[in-house]
Amino acid sequence: MDSRIADTVAAYDAAAPAYQQAWRQRRPLDAIRKFGGLVGRGGRVLDVACGPALDVRLLRDAGLSVVAGDRSHESMRLGRMLFPKGALARWDFRRLPFPDASFDGIWAPAALQHLPRGQIRPTLAEWRRVQRAGPLFVTFREGDGELEPVEDPPAGTVYATTISAAQLRALLLAAGYREVEVESRPDPLERTDVTWLYGWGRL
Repeated sequence: MDSRIADTVAAYDAAAPAYQQAWRQRRPLDAIRKFGGLVGRGGRVLDVACGPALDVRLLRDAGLSVVAGDRSHESMRLGRMLFPKGALARWDFRRLPFPDASFDGIWAPAALQHLPRGQIRPTLAEWRRVQRAGPLFVTFREGDGELEPVEDPPAGTVYATTISAAQLRALLLAAGYREVEVESRPDPLERTDVTWLYGWGRL
């Protein structure tokens, strides 16, 4: 594993409780509502990198059946404390432990950005493998860097790959998604030098 990925996972491990506290009120609520509407009530969705279960309750409140996981051990430990009866597990989202066509949607904000550029397409293909229908939601920081150090308070320095809107659109189309939409969003922490890209695709 790339040492930068290992350092990123370690940073989220160390900050899991503080991260859950800091970000639980800064979730993309409009995206969750849109995602829930596209999936439909009762749909089974995969939250591929849930961190300390930040969006599990919100996705459930949108009427969805949620399976969630993360690579961070401490994030998963905290997530299981918050949702002891939830379907939460620790995994590497590049190799998911599910059969083909298992889910009606993939929820993945700020997940792919922690991979080197060359691993993004294969990982999208893996997610596409386990998805039978419905929407995909991903987010990236806008830019042109590869696993460069960025600040993600309160975790501190993590490593992220940044891309352009055109690159994100091309990635989703190449993965087999249709009705692809990409939009720019301001940073939730109001940092003027950070812009986020919201990417949508549908099967």
